[in-house]
Amino acid sequence: MIKELKLSARESLNGRWVFMALMFLLFLIIQGIPTTFSSAPNEDFQFIDLIGFVLNILFLPLAIGWAWLALSVARKEEAKIVDLFEPYKFFLKAVGLSLVQGILLGLWFLLLIVPGIIKSFSYMLTYYILRDEPSIGILDAITRSRQMMDGHKMEAFMLVLSFIGWFLLGLITIGIAFLWVGPYFSVTLAKFYDRIRGEEAPVEESAFVAPY
Repeated sequence: MIKELKLSARESLNGRWVFMALMFLLFLIIQGIPTTFSSAPNEDFQFIDLIGFVLNILFLPLAIGWAWLALSVARKEEAKIVDLFEPYKFFLKAVGLSLVQGILLGLWFLLLIVPGIIKSFSYMLTYYILRDEPSIGILDAITRSRQMMDGHKMEAFMLVLSFIGWFLLGLITIGIAFLWVGPYFSVTLAKFYDRIRGEEAPVEESAFVAPY
């Protein structure tokens, strides 16, 4: 399964490697802007920290945008630069989802490392679900991801583990290889999502299920 997903990801990236590498670089640059404020020498540290905090909130939808862009490439759809910023159309929901999911994961990691890791795999599909079901609620998206990942968390873990060598290559090359590894990894995860979604029966309305 892993080999098939990775092969399919490479096929989807064929002819788009340069575009996705540049998009990943743009994504990293924008995400790094708040850090420059927090590390900038200035007497008014509180003001600088406030700017960094606000920028961190404003840039939260970008992580969702990157996941959506990878999903478009995985599905061999047309992908454009503006796709990275598409979640800003749902700004409040995108920020809310990122914050709620981050809080839930933080609480699980406070409990123990292993439960936190398990839950990080349980919630890994929320960004893709939001794109396919834009009207879904924040807690419903998290719950939906947890339900979809039932019985698939070990597969996801092994999939991530299969990229360890690529991640090490990125470190050895001082991050340069990540411009290719990042898109490869992200498109493969998008393929994983599509495979799970394709295996599912239509979702019926049911009683509320806790997202955690």
